Amino acid sequence: MMMWRLYHKLKKKQCLFFIIPIFFLSCEKDERDGTTCEKNCFVFSGIVVDTPANNAVAHVEVAFSFIYYNAFLRPSIPLGTIRTDAKGKYSFRFDGTKYLAKEGYFASSVKKDGYYLDGYYPDSFHRVGMYQLSELQFDKPTNERISLFKRAEMEIHIKNVKKLELTMLEVSYGPETRNIGFVISPVSANLDTIVKVTVPADIRSSVKWKGYNSTNPLQFERSETINAKSGELVKYRIDF
Repeated sequence: MMMWRLYHKLKKKQCLFFIIPIFFLSCEKDERDGTTCEKNCFVFSGIVVDTPANNAVAHVEVAFSFIYYNAFLRPSIPLGTIRTDAKGKYSFRFDGTKYLAKEGYFASSVKKDGYYLDGYYPDSFHRVGMYQLSELQFDKPTNERISLFKRAEMEIHIKNVKKLELTMLEVSYGPETRNIGFVISPVSANLDTIVKVTVPADIRSSVKWKGYNSTNPLQFERSETINAKSGELVKYRIDF
């Protein structure tokens, strides 16, 4: 309201003087678009492919930021976001001189509907690259190859049909190289629950589960192979 009153108190000649600086500010070059830097640029480039076919993935969001070593006291600086082209390639450039005196590193992360990398946070951006200032040279592109999993969902129905006395049930899932999971502890004799998780599609994966108690640690251990298709909901049952 105070700004509105000030505007009406100005004369016509003063109004022109008041508006011109705002116009120039709005036309200031924004280097966060990743394309406008012309010299002394840090250039992050690469390609995004799927797993296991290694086909290029188009329209992946690739975000870049500068992260201080002492991140607790100072928040990261977003540099901008770019999308991969039809061949899965990206190139992001920005003025590197602004960061030479800062203590930190650059990071890249990716996101794409129908794909994921971190099974615990499948809907979030996934950190894929870290770049130290000492490793970068002006106007010399990096060459990063990023692999994403096609995404499927799985409902795991877990039931203690034998009413076993267990202190812990450990369940893991996914490909052997990136197997993740969860723990249920303590395990009720009446346990009957459904857990929904994200699993990789079009690739061989496995589901493993182990039961423990305090007197005789490992009670049982099982493992089975699963195959999910992209976008599919797989229903799986664990009875013990």
